[in-house]
Amino acid sequence: MKKYPYFYSSLPVISEKNIVDLAKVISSKIAGNIPFEGLENYIYDEVPAIYINSSILGFEVILKGYGGAKGYYLDVSSHPSNNEPDNMNEIDIDIDITRYIASLLEGTPEIKIKYKEIKSKDYISIIE
Repeated sequence: MKKYPYFYSSLPVISEKNIVDLAKVISSKIAGNIPFEGLENYIYDEVPAIYINSSILGFEVILKGYGGAKGYYLDVSSHPSNNEPDNMNEIDIDIDITRYIASLLEGTPEIKIKYKEIKSKDYISIIE
């Protein structure tokens, strides 16, 4: 039986930018300026969210949140259009790519990565 990995990331970030402008910055850093869209689609009931409407190397990319002090979450995961396994027993391993996504955005002036939150979830080792 063929086994599948499941990739995921939920990176907490803070930015003074609104969700649309932040999405442009993120796209320029990780997605070759492919535009985010779908704010009017309400993919989450009460949380503003936008997404890139195409698979990028097999990943789905969603930016969600209210901004301000609450910040945003950049979710990257295996795209649902991939040939998904028929059942969860076929998923071989969950692979957390949060540290990788953080490294791609690190140093971007418009984005502050919430390292304390990442550290508390054992996503990343931070040497202070």
